[in-house]
Amino acid sequence: MPEEYLDKQKNMTVPSPLSCIRLVLLLFAVLLLTKESSSLKSMVIKVPEAIKSGDTVTMTCEYDLENVPLYSIKWYWNDEEFYRYIPKESPPFKAFTVKLVNVDLSKSGEHAVTLRDVPRQLSGDYKCEVSADGPFFHTDILGAHMVVADLPNGEPVMNIRDTKVEIGKTVNVECTIPGSHPTPNVTWFINNKEVRDNSDFITIYPTQSEEQHVSRAKIAILTNKSHFIQGVMTIRCDVAIFDLWKGTAENFIRDDSPKLAQVLGSTLSQSQMDPIFEPGNGARWTANVSDVVLFFCSLLSVFKHALR
Repeated sequence: MPEEYLDKQKNMTVPSPLSCIRLVLLLFAVLLLTKESSSLKSMVIKVPEAIKSGDTVTMTCEYDLENVPLYSIKWYWNDEEFYRYIPKESPPFKAFTVKLVNVDLSKSGEHAVTLRDVPRQLSGDYKCEVSADGPFFHTDILGAHMVVADLPNGEPVMNIRDTKVEIGKTVNVECTIPGSHPTPNVTWFINNKEVRDNSDFITIYPTQSEEQHVSRAKIAILTNKSHFIQGVMTIRCDVAIFDLWKGTAENFIRDDSPKLAQVLGSTLSQSQMDPIFEPGNGARWTANVSDVVLFFCSLLSVFKHALR
């Protein structure tokens, strides 16, 4: 047993000094790589969710290189580079020719870029790419979407075909918004309560954009007693395009259902005008059979309306 152990020890190769040096250098390089790969931290890009067309916008890109020098900052619109900042070059900043993109170099730098007179066509994805200096040039990129909106040049208008309806009838209401882009968000209210979901009584249609970006929102209401407060239903549409613009339109619908007192009064008045029949055998009729039929038919109609 001891002889076998000694033989194994003799067969083992002893690393040369050069191999040891190579191993140490390799470990050192791995440690440097690990440090460099984590040198770009806490990267944050700030791009507005939406702006008005024609406005000036500043987008920022914050990062922490952990004492590693910056190599470059690059900005992209829909993957097309429009601005670059490299500290080692002179001048360090450069704007590229991209259609409709107008970079304000005086307000742009290593942490921000400013665009002037931004048109609606520049809605899209904006990205910031940060690269640390050599030898590893670690790079990270973040992006965000921005909408450039054309706002309406007027208030919304509400159209109602029938402003007086009987309970049980359907009312169709339309809210028209002047030219805008993108399609605005429309919220409906009945008696100041938001109508959230479609139901058996309410149908909300998707807002449609037409020529010249005019938008139309529609709602259909199958009326019932709960929709009216003292015989009046108040309906309103609130319109918004992000936080850039808001508008509202309101109108009223009145309950035009027959009232019990009106029906009874009309029936009794007609009965008083009917002639008195005096058939033979001394019998005296004070009411016509048709009056009785009319009275009960009218009364039945009133109850049907009341039960809806």
